[in-house]
Amino acid sequence: MREIKSDYTESEYKILELSDAIVELDAEIVYLKDIIGSQKWEATEFEKDYILYLVKELRNTIQILEIDNEALRNSRDMFQNRNAELLKTISGLKRKLKA
Repeated sequence: MREIKSDYTESEYKILELSDAIVELDAEIVYLKDIIGSQKWEATEFEKDYILYLVKELRNTIQILEIDNEALRNSRDMFQNRNAELLKTISGLKRKLKA
């Protein structure tokens, strides 16, 4: 849950409330789809429970990997920008040395 600031207007607070509700409902829909999917094949209750557990764990792993990927992309972009700046600096210094 996000931090609620006291300086939010009533409409901003309602928007935050509704967006949180949407996120929670989306997670519940995904969970219910998983339950429905696990019930479509003939298996023991233990197997059905295990597949639900496994799907939940895989979704959590995917979420963590997506967060890691975003962090790596941001880090890569930062280093590429720094590299471009350094190349410009080097190029400028080379021009000054030649002059």
